[in-house]
Amino acid sequence: MKKILSAIMALALIMSTAAASTTTAFAGTSDSTELKNAIAAVKKVIEIPEKLSEFSYYYDEENESGSLVHMNWSDKEQSSYVSAAVTDKGVITSYYCHVPEFEGTGLAKITKTQAEKYASEYLTKLTYTPQSTFKLEDSVGSDYGQDYYFTYTMYVNGIPCDFANVRMGINKYAGKLSSYSYRSDVKDTATAEYPSKDKVITKEEAEKIYLSELGPELKYLSYYDYSKKSLKVFAAYGTDGVNRAIDAATGKIVKLYDDIIIYRDMGAKQEEAKSTSNAAGAEIKYTEEELKEIERAQNLMDKNEADKTAKNLISSIGSQTLKSVSLREDWGPNQDYVWQLNYEKHYVTLDAKTGSLISYYTSQDNDSKRDIGLEKAKNTAEGFLDKVCSDKKQQIVWTNENTIDSKYGNYDFTYTRQENGISFVDNSISVSVNKAGGEVVSYSKTWYNNATFPKLDGVIDKAKSFRIADELGNYDLIYKKDSEGKIALVYDFKKDNTYIIDAFKGIRLDYTGEAYKEANGAEYTDISGNWAEKIITELKNNGYYLEGDKFAPKAATTQIEFFKYLYSPEQSYYRDNDDFYKMLLANNVITKEEINPNAKVTRQEAAKFISRYLGVGKLAKESSIFKNMYTDKVEPSYLGYASAAYALGIMKGDAKGRFNGTGTLTHAETAVVIYNTLNNK
Repeated sequence: MKKILSAIMALALIMSTAAASTTTAFAGTSDSTELKNAIAAVKKVIEIPEKLSEFSYYYDEENESGSLVHMNWSDKEQSSYVSAAVTDKGVITSYYCHVPEFEGTGLAKITKTQAEKYASEYLTKLTYTPQSTFKLEDSVGSDYGQDYYFTYTMYVNGIPCDFANVRMGINKYAGKLSSYSYRSDVKDTATAEYPSKDKVITKEEAEKIYLSELGPELKYLSYYDYSKKSLKVFAAYGTDGVNRAIDAATGKIVKLYDDIIIYRDMGAKQEEAKSTSNAAGAEIKYTEEELKEIERAQNLMDKNEADKTAKNLISSIGSQTLKSVSLREDWGPNQDYVWQLNYEKHYVTLDAKTGSLISYYTSQDNDSKRDIGLEKAKNTAEGFLDKVCSDKKQQIVWTNENTIDSKYGNYDFTYTRQENGISFVDNSISVSVNKAGGEVVSYSKTWYNNATFPKLDGVIDKAKSFRIADELGNYDLIYKKDSEGKIALVYDFKKDNTYIIDAFKGIRLDYTGEAYKEANGAEYTDISGNWAEKIITELKNNGYYLEGDKFAPKAATTQIEFFKYLYSPEQSYYRDNDDFYKMLLANNVITKEEINPNAKVTRQEAAKFISRYLGVGKLAKESSIFKNMYTDKVEPSYLGYASAAYALGIMKGDAKGRFNGTGTLTHAETAVVIYNTLNNK
């Protein structure tokens, strides 16, 4: 990882040095002064280590916040570096530091409480508005890694500003600032321009309007498990996707500024391209004879039929030459074969059996200021739907009427599948119409042929789902920017505006349809005064925890609890316990015969698992070369593991020096074992 980071930084420094050289050649007195002031702005707040003697910079004069000076300091080997960006007003907008003293091992050397104090001190120095206008938000996400992260939001009139915040990282080993980002325009600090909170509608009035016009929406969602090739569809209320709020003064619906729409679109296209690329990379190469047999056996279209079908569906392909073509199996729920056809300017995907259009894209010139208008674009889109998917038109409705925007060159229409009177949001058909020429420039269809939908009998009502979302996200007054970029005082969710609420149980769900779990677990309510409280808390502050709000210190530890505690930061990587145990087997931490998730873990078993985890399992297995350091007898087959645990200071025995190998570990004792283990990594 260090080598990767160094290589990336080296590349960044090469690029920035090139930019700096170009800029310096034309630099005048004002540029020199700005650079001098930018360097001073950083050094007044943060000490740059002397060994970082290499320096480069470049200007960014097209930034929305004014001109920026980007600076990089590094050592000659480029293994340590600092980067910072400073505005022409002397405001530090970003900072990142990587030095050897930040690369500690084991658990943190400072507590989260100490780190929070350091963060507050840095905040005072770094922000150019009074510190009292910034408030620390509740910590979210895992505390695993080398840094503690803190997010501060700017408050005006006692109301949070969604668009102005600070995020910083404090290194767990050195207690110093490792990263900092300031998301705010300079003009946003002119608080006199903010709408007043006087004469606003009440929260109760806002809730009624929200329920009437915005949501939450009852809909079907889905999760596809690629390893098990199983599709789960579930009903839930969702607060996401509206991108609208309620004006606190008028009670009218306000369309919000969405500076990430374009990135979402780009991200989707990148993922699609990545998926295609990955698929191509992993694609089995068939001979011509093999392809013929596959086509014959599965009754698929051949390449020529696919080419002809594509040109019939999309007349603009015309006489373009087919540059490349591939036949592959769709990885999703349908598991159908698809033809991917790449022409000179058009890219088409067809169902290889039915010939139906799955996706289509062509590039267009969007420089023209001509605009055919929404109504004409919609007629064009729906005419295209009549041609390529008329069998689906009775099952879809136009769902992005309130958010459609053509400022990026196209009218993008989304039609969502309807089942049992509600939307199945993971199945939709999208059509993009060029606003200048009126041509269909892209089309995409996601449709699960074999999805089954749960009945909606017994779902909770919309009002109840809103109350649950309100408890989670605190629906109240907040400053946000409207679609024109102006600051507006609105009613919206303050913590997050995306919640999935189980339509029957009323609990929060994650994207898989399972009960939502906080990344770092809930706060424990039963460890106060326990002999292991400090260690349990320190582990949690480092991302290691048992799930739930009760730690149950005296409870016996099961095998699955032991391993999940030990591997807490990596839990999100594994879909289920089977997947998790596959990892343990692959890493030789457990054998297939030893797997018993609900079995209670003994002290000798813990010593064995820990020895393997630390990479000394093979040596510890040779019990004959070890001496018993405990005052009681240790089973011969476990002597090596017990000795390793003793030598490493992980398990020293009880007050009388006894190992008590067959004794069961409690949760509190497990915390101590894991704490000592991690400090040996």
